[in-house]
Amino acid sequence: MIKLKKYTALALCALTLGAPLSASADEFDQKIAEQDEKIEGLQQTAQSVESQKAALEQEVAAVETEVTNVLTQKTQEEQKVSELTAKIQELQAKIEKREQQLKEQARNVQTSNTATNLVTTVMEAKSISEAVEKTMAVSTILSASKEAMEQQSNDKAELEALQQESQQRLAVITEKTEELKAKQEQLVNAKLDQQVKVNEIQASIATESAQKDKFQQQKEDAEKKRQEALKALEEQKQKEAHAREQAQAEAEKQAQIAAEQAQKALDAAAAEQAAAESAEQKAQAEIVALEAQKQAEQAKQQEQQAPTVTNPEVTQVPTPAPATNNPAAPVAETPAPAATSSGWGSPLATGLIVTSPFGPRVDPTGLSGTQHDGIDFAGAAGTSILAAKAGTVVEAGFHWSAGNYVIIQHSDGYYSYYMHMISTPNCGVGQQVGQGQVIGGMGTTGNSTGVHLHFGVSTAVWSGFVNPAPLLGI
Repeated sequence: MIKLKKYTALALCALTLGAPLSASADEFDQKIAEQDEKIEGLQQTAQSVESQKAALEQEVAAVETEVTNVLTQKTQEEQKVSELTAKIQELQAKIEKREQQLKEQARNVQTSNTATNLVTTVMEAKSISEAVEKTMAVSTILSASKEAMEQQSNDKAELEALQQESQQRLAVITEKTEELKAKQEQLVNAKLDQQVKVNEIQASIATESAQKDKFQQQKEDAEKKRQEALKALEEQKQKEAHAREQAQAEAEKQAQIAAEQAQKALDAAAAEQAAAESAEQKAQAEIVALEAQKQAEQAKQQEQQAPTVTNPEVTQVPTPAPATNNPAAPVAETPAPAATSSGWGSPLATGLIVTSPFGPRVDPTGLSGTQHDGIDFAGAAGTSILAAKAGTVVEAGFHWSAGNYVIIQHSDGYYSYYMHMISTPNCGVGQQVGQGQVIGGMGTTGNSTGVHLHFGVSTAVWSGFVNPAPLLGI
């Protein structure tokens, strides 16, 4: 809205400009430090998770080795079981064959009445030795049957033991294999979970690192803007210093011209006064001469009419003293600049030197924005500020940003603004002012970076600002 500047001290202004940017830099540094702490914490967590993952990998490797060993043992046991199965099959075949033989022998014993045959055999023996031999033969047959039955029983017991051993071995191996597989699956899942954690932490590290880079970039951008603002402020300072020099030179020139004009006026008045005094003295001399001539004629007439008079007295008429009244000639005031074709006059009598035109610009203080709603004119402190056009004062006072200021409403619908006056305005609200009337002196009050006049024109109070340059003819 209002583009205002303060020039009480350039160094103080630079500090004021740098303060928020420095605060922003400190804030970014704090954020960056916080991001570093987060990243460091995540990296430590990642190292811990990596260590846990490595330990799990070792456990998985150990279990895999154990599984491999158990599988090898299982293979060996299965080989033994296969051998036992073959042996069992062999025993089963032998047992079946033996059972068949025993069954046949049992049938023979039942059908042939072995005891009778044994007695008959002994009775029919021709000698005792033959009887003994035949008895022994029959006993041998019976003993062989008994041994075969015992062997059959033993083979069946061995077969049953081998079958039980084979089943037990297979059960143990199967149970251990399943247990190891479950443990292996559990460890693999734990390893995968750790890998997921590692990936999540690495993603978090990447996110926090990106956020850190963002803060770093914002800090660099803020520092860049700060440098640009300081550069713009320095350029504005140099421009205003140059403008002040020009304004001072112009003021000195105008003062010299005014002094010369005043001296000429004084000289002309003195010449006129001298001429007037000379004319008055001449007139007085002529009056004295005429009076003397009249008195001489009167004396001559008296002399002709009267007897001869010895030593006649001649009346002397004193010559009047020259006039001494010599009043000082009045000093001529500097006339207000002539109005332009639009009816607007200059707000300054010393000439207009633009230091900052209407429109976009770099904000010199960080408080005014980038849109300048008026024109800044340079000049010396106390330079008279004139009403650019006749109108009514609608506001006059002090504002923290505008300083001492005046707003005048004109009959054409425009409002004119005069800001940063050196002291309280010379007019009040409701007062009618004429074009060229002095309403205050140039200063640097409010948000200003140097002595100048901020002159603005709008179509409403504090809004609808337009470029004053075309109205002023600049």
